[in-house]
Amino acid sequence: MKYTFCSILFLVTFTLFSQKKPNIIVILADDVGFEEIGVYDVKKGEPSNTPNIDKLSSSGVTFKTAYAQSICGPSRAMLYSGNYASSNGAYDNKVNYIPGNPKRDIDRFPNFIKVLHDAGYKTAVAGKWHNPIGGTIGMHNKLLGVDQYIVYNSSAKTVERLTGKKLVPNENWEIAAISKQPILSRYWKPAYLQDGKLLKTTIDDYGPDILNDYILDFIEENADSEQPFLAFYSMVLAHTSHCVTPIGVSKGKKPSNQHFRNQSEEGKKIFKNQIHYLDKLVGNIVEKVNKEGLTDNTVIIFASDNGTTSSSKGKGVEYGVHVPFMVSGAGIKKRGMTDELMDFTDVLPTLAAFAQTTVPSKYNVDGRNIKNFLTGASNETKAVIYSQPGITSLVRTKEYLLEAVCPLFGFPNGRFYKTNNSYDGREYENITHNDKYSIQREGVDVYLNKYVSKLPTSFEDPIWKNELKKGYKHFTSEQQKRSHLRLPLRYQFYDPSF
Repeated sequence: MKYTFCSILFLVTFTLFSQKKPNIIVILADDVGFEEIGVYDVKKGEPSNTPNIDKLSSSGVTFKTAYAQSICGPSRAMLYSGNYASSNGAYDNKVNYIPGNPKRDIDRFPNFIKVLHDAGYKTAVAGKWHNPIGGTIGMHNKLLGVDQYIVYNSSAKTVERLTGKKLVPNENWEIAAISKQPILSRYWKPAYLQDGKLLKTTIDDYGPDILNDYILDFIEENADSEQPFLAFYSMVLAHTSHCVTPIGVSKGKKPSNQHFRNQSEEGKKIFKNQIHYLDKLVGNIVEKVNKEGLTDNTVIIFASDNGTTSSSKGKGVEYGVHVPFMVSGAGIKKRGMTDELMDFTDVLPTLAAFAQTTVPSKYNVDGRNIKNFLTGASNETKAVIYSQPGITSLVRTKEYLLEAVCPLFGFPNGRFYKTNNSYDGREYENITHNDKYSIQREGVDVYLNKYVSKLPTSFEDPIWKNELKKGYKHFTSEQQKRSHLRLPLRYQFYDPSF
């Protein structure tokens, strides 16, 4: 059969149109464990505090069990790069280690924003960046594939270096939860860097609203473009800085960055408001996508970076790494809650697949492309997921959980559970010493050894006192010895004995 030039042009144009790349919006909450989201209903029977996120969940796929890391920097490293800590070295905010201590190269690991940028996407980042394995927005934008941004950085020194302006602490700065030192605010009168300039704000300006408006504007500005867009909306809610929200201000409270401990009555109330306001902001994004007529060509992901502040964050147990994860939008099969597994290493290869590109072969990627599952072309994701929070390792299959594997604290074998179709721990059965499951345990150990932690297994190793001084001080503290492998008090649903 002979084709004319016009017919060939038509075929090419039709093919390109039919394979149009979807817009992608990745929403990442801060320090919000899966149990805080209504669809997971761990509290059993309480009214949902997150109706908009619940609605997003019902329109696509929600993973009952998705793993990240248990603290922000390493979790983002896992998300950006598609690599576990055993590959990228980011175990904890205070433990960043690759054997041999190679020089940190910004381009050593892939980055999902750069991969999509190079595939033709216009990219925007709003919120908390925190990339411990390479690259600072405002300094390395080209290497990171970031076209435009508004970001929060708690470090005054970093912002001073990027802007050349001296910053002096005042009553509007936050006080860090651990160090108790003043840090730049992310909430009222926030210190945000937008395309190289420090944003001018007042005490009446609420940072989460500014970030939300930025993403809404980005969506509107690019709604009619032939170029697909990627919006990475890395929220600053809820985090540990429990301070009054616009919900409280509407009821007569004054804007303030005063922090209240989560265990206090005021802290509990504010944290609940923070989650509810976070949900409102997510609802704004979905509403804007619908209003701009982008529903049929936009994929929306909602997740969080780690377990909930003051209950699970930083722990070497499942509640520390178990996060909400849902996908909705263009081409996503409406599956609702699924028993299939995924973890943050899968995000990079999956987004690359949606963008009709591949991760450059020079990079290692530990994760798996799960696009076919999301779109309905397959009914499976993968057999096993991992996390390596701090000095601990976890391995999860549908049937079994191995958690708290921690040679440094004297527990090299961890705790072994049969999950009994549970994802929140309520039905977990401790089979650590049950010989009936020895074969299954051997199988999980094979999985464990595939991505085994590269950290020295004794604190007597000189690496801890030289290259990993901060981590040594942190994990040898009495507080960490007591809490790192302990189940959260609110969620002690299963036997934590070794």
